[in-house]
Amino acid sequence: MYKFLLIIIFIFANALYSKDVFNEFVSLYHMDGKNARLIGNFVDTDSKKDTSVVSDFELITGRDYKLVYLKNSKSLFLANTQGFFVMGRNQVSALKISGNYVITGAANMSDIMSVNFINDYKIESVNADNSVSLIKNSKNVPYAKALLKKEGKDYVIDFFDNTGKAIKRGIYKISSSGGFSKMEFYNLVINTNLSTVCNVDRMLSSDVTSSYFRSENMKALFGLFN
Repeated sequence: MYKFLLIIIFIFANALYSKDVFNEFVSLYHMDGKNARLIGNFVDTDSKKDTSVVSDFELITGRDYKLVYLKNSKSLFLANTQGFFVMGRNQVSALKISGNYVITGAANMSDIMSVNFINDYKIESVNADNSVSLIKNSKNVPYAKALLKKEGKDYVIDFFDNTGKAIKRGIYKISSSGGFSKMEFYNLVINTNLSTVCNVDRMLSSDVTSSYFRSENMKALFGLFN
């Protein structure tokens, strides 16, 4: 009986720890619901060609939107409750694209941009290794399931399609101050030689109202950047 109780306590504690891992990640990912501006660069690497391309970016993020400005190409990527959009400075209107459209660079950031973990995923199960199996809670999420685990201070997420095939991996590295300092994204099926690393150099507060970040306003959103 005593041994049985210990097993039950262990299972219960393991489940609580796993849920805490998910809650910790969600809090960091959404910056406790605060608006922030991140400044850094993307490094796109092609392992076959042994080449890398660096693109400077600024990211403005809030609870239900993320806006990336690529300085080199002068283009915007917006993720919000409407979907996922891209627009060049000389374009007349924004183009809506699928969240699982496979291209490199900032669009490879669609995992971190288009997913709202607070609403889009829920815990399906907790596992013996303290990883958390997630299932989508919204029809707009491009990946049916995900597996979240913590490795040291960092978080690793694998995203799966409806058949259970792993499609993409995100690695979220934590800085000494507690926020994301680097995010790595890998395609696991198509163009597996390509990867994108997002380096965050600075993080500032942002006071732009959330209602401003809509696709119909993207032309005006260029005005937020020099």
